[in-house]
Amino acid sequence: MDGDAMKEKFIAAAVQMVSGTQVSANLDKAAKLVAEAAQHGAKLVVLPEYFCLMGQHDQDKVACREEYGHGPIQQALAELARQHGIWLA
Repeated sequence: MDGDAMKEKFIAAAVQMVSGTQVSANLDKAAKLVAEAAQHGAKLVVLPEYFCLMGQHDQDKVACREEYGHGPIQQALAELARQHGIWLA
């Protein structure tokens, strides 16, 4: 591997947030935090597990599940990654 490539700076961001019971509000909050991380140079941004919903019951998380590759949560995340030119997990 080229020595110069090993010297290239890579910034990753681990986002911490307090999620609530409304998916849309959680997506809005995540979008702001992802934008902030990207503005600080992050190329990889990692969101918490269940960032999109902290339900009151376990079945709440199951109720908002999406088919692989389809759904508003996946669309929002894909758009955030494209918009900021980052990898998002």
